[in-house]
Amino acid sequence: MSVKAKSLTKGEEDVMKILWTLGKGTVNDILEHCTEPKPKYTTVATFLKLLEDKGFAGHTSTGKSNMYYPVIERKEYAGSVAGNMLDSFFGGSLIQMLSFFSSEKKLSSQEKQDLLRLAQEIIDKE
Repeated sequence: MSVKAKSLTKGEEDVMKILWTLGKGTVNDILEHCTEPKPKYTTVATFLKLLEDKGFAGHTSTGKSNMYYPVIERKEYAGSVAGNMLDSFFGGSLIQMLSFFSSEKKLSSQEKQDLLRLAQEIIDKE
């Protein structure tokens, strides 16, 4: 099953973000990087089990503990989430999504210049 068909809860996503940053780690390694209030050890272990079941993480056994690692790349998941949002809220229209965000969030001059440069790069590629 593809990433597109799966979604993560906030807790699962928080654990995945730490795994993507670390590259690999034990439950204790992940706990060290959690923000306050830190979840319980068993909560993180449960999230990791769920992430494995969903195909986002894997593990290798090292002694009495498991070393977890991401199976799905951050970019792949981000693309899936962004694509789902684009389809669900903006009818698949990137223009509608950009228009929404530009009206909801005041863009800096630099961000406007960056958007123009990106648009020109897209035009030049065609």
